[in-house]
Amino acid sequence: MCLKHYIVFLFLFAYTIVYAQQPLSNFYQRPESQAAYPFTTFYFFNQSRLPLYLPEIDEYVLLKCDFHLHTVFSDGSVWPVSRVEEAFREGLDAIAITDHIEYRHINKDINALENYNREYEIAKSAADNLGVLLVPGLEVTREYPVGHYNMLFIDDANPLAKHINHDNPYDTTAIVDILSAGKAMGAFTFWNHPAFPNPNGIAQWNSVQQNLYEKGLLMGIELINTGLHIPLVHQWADEKGLTILANTDAHGALLLRDGSYRSMTIVFARDRSIAGIREALFAKRTIGYAHNYLYGKEELLKSIFEKSLKTRILRSTDKEIALEIRNLTGLPFELEFIDDNHFVPPTYFNYKFVLYGNETIAVALQKKNAASQSKEISVVVNNLHVKASTPLKTTIKF
Repeated sequence: MCLKHYIVFLFLFAYTIVYAQQPLSNFYQRPESQAAYPFTTFYFFNQSRLPLYLPEIDEYVLLKCDFHLHTVFSDGSVWPVSRVEEAFREGLDAIAITDHIEYRHINKDINALENYNREYEIAKSAADNLGVLLVPGLEVTREYPVGHYNMLFIDDANPLAKHINHDNPYDTTAIVDILSAGKAMGAFTFWNHPAFPNPNGIAQWNSVQQNLYEKGLLMGIELINTGLHIPLVHQWADEKGLTILANTDAHGALLLRDGSYRSMTIVFARDRSIAGIREALFAKRTIGYAHNYLYGKEELLKSIFEKSLKTRILRSTDKEIALEIRNLTGLPFELEFIDDNHFVPPTYFNYKFVLYGNETIAVALQKKNAASQSKEISVVVNNLHVKASTPLKTTIKF
């Protein structure tokens, strides 16, 4: 054995005697096996997310938004930054923290009466870092029959405090004054949960709302709140030309199961910006989403449906055509085939089936006429409502 080999042997022997007998490491370690991945990280940009994927519309950017959220600065239990982090995890594009302007005395640990913009200021840097658009806003809260109203795009809420009766914060007499002041500041105002605080638990359009509407102080209406919708409210939105909104009205922390999503407003914006959202809300280009149902104007719902699908003909004969339908998005579609002049619906689905998000299905359609050159089949999409309790009727082209 040469000297070099002898030195190596002594080193390995010494390592075995000295180090191999040492106790287990007391340093932090991370498992290195495949079973340990994906592991949880405390750095947001590395976290796994499963956002709701929407189709690309040529003219617009579809933004997922929640415009009704509360924090510890009124009657919520969540810190403002947590609202931003929740939205980022869920893949939302924009949120509005809309704390009750009259409830800011509730949390004795928060000095909320000195600055009515404080929750926005706290959340803004986190929103900028995570790429979440933070819309400034607040909620005006009055007794029935006046109700509650969110005002968005209020850059400075402090001047509005003078319209609060501090002896009776829920005083209904000053509602026109505060909403008018908000409108002068460029606010977009919508009526929250129209069935609450009605003691009967039903939505009623009273003289108060009619007065606000006629004065131009009511631009939108919350069709969906905490996942629940009221068909009559959808009818009001259509008849009166109000922008449709869907929000969570979350007061506590939001925790959703994988594959499920919060109620949200889908905004058809010209660009991904606060200004783009504002323009779209005033232009009424929104859709309400909750529990995999969409509610909105027919042209908007139809554009989403058409852009979500990709079709391919598997075979075509004189008697039938076999069609592959692929869903490119995360939205499921509950389809019901209609017997038209060209094709007989497939009976093995009992005329109905659900085309789930990111999945493909094949259907065989019998031709009524061997000479038919039709390249579309009529369907009803039962989870896309274009009017109150009225689903979208359209076609699938191939």
